[in-house]
Amino acid sequence: MDIKKSIIKFLILIVILVSGCSLDLKTKEVAKIALKEHSISVITNYFDLRYVENSAIAFGLLEGISKNIRIPLIFLLTISATFLGFYVIWRMRMLKFRFLLPFFIIIGGAYGNIVDRLLNGYVTDFFLLHYSTRYYFYVFNVADVLVNIGVILIILQWKDFKRVFNEIFPSGEVVKTE
Repeated sequence: MDIKKSIIKFLILIVILVSGCSLDLKTKEVAKIALKEHSISVITNYFDLRYVENSAIAFGLLEGISKNIRIPLIFLLTISATFLGFYVIWRMRMLKFRFLLPFFIIIGGAYGNIVDRLLNGYVTDFFLLHYSTRYYFYVFNVADVLVNIGVILIILQWKDFKRVFNEIFPSGEVVKTE
């Protein structure tokens, strides 16, 4: 791949990462203003906008752990995962755009939550899926949606990813093939 195309590819990917992070932070800012006092029912009995300050991580994990341990552990986990993502990107840098895109989307979402947690000590969540008043899913945000989109893009390309990972990491099989 020529250097000009490579630079353009990475500029587009960086714009996607920064845009995802910015969109997440802006929606959290709006949620704090618009939803702090009351929730908004978007689809009655199924989808609400509700302001929640989440001091844990995804799905309430680590919520029961002391704040003195939880906060450093959350930062350690998220920063480690981000560095792992950038390491994988570095190893995959010569590959097509479609292989790199999911990682930039995931890291954009991760940075949105990292910045929010650094600024506030918690992550702002505001999307609430539920069924009537019986079943509630965890409240989430744009960053969580971005991470899930990135994971879905990896799953959709899984056959190609298995081959690519085994070529990029030849010292040991990263993904077992049957």
